[in-house]
Amino acid sequence: MTFLLFLLLLIGVPIAIALSLTAVGGLLTSADVIPLTVVAQRFFTSVDSFPLLAILFFMLAGELMMVGSMAQRITQFAFACVGWLRAGLAQVSTLACMFFAGISGSGAADTAAVGKMMIPLMEKKGYDKGFAASTVATSGTIAVVIPPSIPLIVYGVTAGVSIGTLFTSGIVPGIIIGLSIMGLNYFLARKKGYDNEQGSFEWTTFGKAFRQGIWALLLPVIIIVGIRGGVFTPTESAAIAAAYAFLVGMFIYRDLKWRDLPDIFIRSATMTAMVVFIIAGANLFGWLFAAQQVPQQLAALILDITNNPYLVLFFVNIVLLIAGCFLNPSAAITILTPLFLPLVMGVGIDPVFFGLIMVINLSIGLITPPVGLDLFIVQGIANISFDHLIRGIFPFIIVLMIDLLLITYVPQLSMWLPAILGS
Repeated sequence: MTFLLFLLLLIGVPIAIALSLTAVGGLLTSADVIPLTVVAQRFFTSVDSFPLLAILFFMLAGELMMVGSMAQRITQFAFACVGWLRAGLAQVSTLACMFFAGISGSGAADTAAVGKMMIPLMEKKGYDKGFAASTVATSGTIAVVIPPSIPLIVYGVTAGVSIGTLFTSGIVPGIIIGLSIMGLNYFLARKKGYDNEQGSFEWTTFGKAFRQGIWALLLPVIIIVGIRGGVFTPTESAAIAAAYAFLVGMFIYRDLKWRDLPDIFIRSATMTAMVVFIIAGANLFGWLFAAQQVPQQLAALILDITNNPYLVLFFVNIVLLIAGCFLNPSAAITILTPLFLPLVMGVGIDPVFFGLIMVINLSIGLITPPVGLDLFIVQGIANISFDHLIRGIFPFIIVLMIDLLLITYVPQLSMWLPAILGS
């Protein structure tokens, strides 16, 4: 089954179809007689979930922001915060991605929104295309760590853990990853002579950008405070985010038009359908693995080697990093969570902490070949060769792996905030 899956991916079959065809092939060749009606049953039950509605609404909120001026206002606020630093445009790209991550929940949406604005500006300022594209692509991965993260929602549904607690656990690691990318931006820009000018922080500019962007900047705060305060569930927060983005764009900023709504709804529905189809195919694939006792065999194999939780996490990290190179995060989470969750819980690892580690692992896959989605997005925006882009992205991959190790082996970095908030 694994060989067939990779073969289908290599020849360009869409991942949802590849997962579904592989699972059907496994059913047909299974030693046990499993009726094909299981396919329809698993497809339905895997997506018949109220929390998954959050994906649609967060997608819609992101689209509403990109069509209106909310995304641009967030970027202008990022300019006021860090645009005066060395490598200012690169730093703005990263900080804007961090702000936008608090709304979209999607690495692809984050990368596209910020990339369309910042990559052309960085090119005009003399930045190498590979560096500009790599900065935006890597910063886009933060969107799957900082809440509201769609992969965290998928993990919460699959593992049956609190999505609100998962959201809280991702805040500090997301900030750490963002700061590490900004540190690398500074180092590379200084080494290569990009953007030599360095200004000073201006309170007047900051205050103006804050006033203009306050309505957009309030949205992540409303989402997190509302969930942690028990005012609404994560799914309800997604609906509130979409309604808030609509009201602000239509009646406060007044740059969202009624004629824009049909295209916004179609794009949001299309992207949601893609994610849900992937989840359905991956659930069927993972169910077949479970039916063949693969999780138990895998757990026995690893536990025969060691039951040290640090070594178990090391082995799991390696598998996840490899899986992230080939699988969409939502698909990988749906397939691998039932495989690894019993194992890590058996050695005393918190399922919320493991979910965060899994998502950070798979976020690296967004910028690694052969199927790194963020890479293809920025390649199209920057119009550069894939080889040029890969050379630029390599230092950023190293930094993200260092962040992964730090967050994996210092769990207090991610778990102290949920503990304080009583999760």
